[in-house]
Formats: sequence, structure tokens, C-alpha cells
Amino acid sequence: MDMVILVLGTFVLAGGGLLFFGLMSFSGERSALRKARELEETGAEVPAVLVALEPLVRTDTLRAHYEYPTAGGSQARHITGVGPNPLHVVGETYPLVRLPRVSRSVHMGTMAAVRKERRDRERYVRQAVWMMALGATACATAVTGLVLVP
Repeated sequence: MDMVILVLGTFVLAGGGLLFFGLMSFSGERSALRKARELEETGAEVPAVLVALEPLVRTDTLRAHYEYPTAGGSQARHITGVGPNPLHVVGETYPLVRLPRVSRSVHMGTMAAVRKERRDRERYVRQAVWMMALGATACATAVTGLVLVP
């Protein structure tokens, strides 16, 4: 009897943790999916020129500064961290997808990469929903078992 209560209590804790983790990841992935969907639907692929690479202190990453044309015709700058890769050459042109309006939401890569990112985000949201459903089911089953055991 004590072993049954111990197992059911463990299922309550595991199900609650799974439900909590699913809720946390769901909210973040849903907003990332919204941004990826907006980039795919209204984004424009533009050439971005790598203008500077500077090393970060006490890490092996570099800070890359890209400049790309905005919708108004002026130049905007995108700063991101990159690994020490010999393929990054200052002065070279790389693809970047930006929104038609002024926004901080850009994606380094082609439209095909944006579509793949959106598909991945949709898959992550689906997995978070399944995780929440599994956690709620495990928790509800274990609580029902704990109520019925005595």
C-alpha cells in the first residue's frame, strides 16, 4: 500500500513538472512562431554586408556587424554573435531576411531557411502541447488513484 502511494505521488510530481515545463516552453515557442510566421509571410530577402568582426572578451565567439538596406533606402545594422568560423569574411555579402517595416526582427539566411525555421517552431509548439497533455493526464490519473487508494 505504501509503495502504491509512493508511485502515485511520484506520478503527481512528474506530471506536474511536465505540465509546468510544457507551459513555460509553450509561451516562448508560440511567440517565436509568431515572429517566424511574420518573417515568412512579409519578409524580404536582402544582401547584408559583413562590415566588422570583433572578438568578445574571455570567450571564443566573435561579434559580427552586418549592414543591410532598409525599406526606406537607408542602411541598418544588425549585430550578432558568431563562432570562430573562417567562412566569415569582412566585406562579403550574406543573405538576410527582414520585415518591410522598421523592425528589429531579422533572420540571417535565405527565405528557405526562414520557412524551415517556421516549420521547426510549429513542431516545437505541437510538442509542447503534447507535453502539457501528457503531464495533465499523468497528474489527473495519479490524483484519482490517490483519492481511490485509501
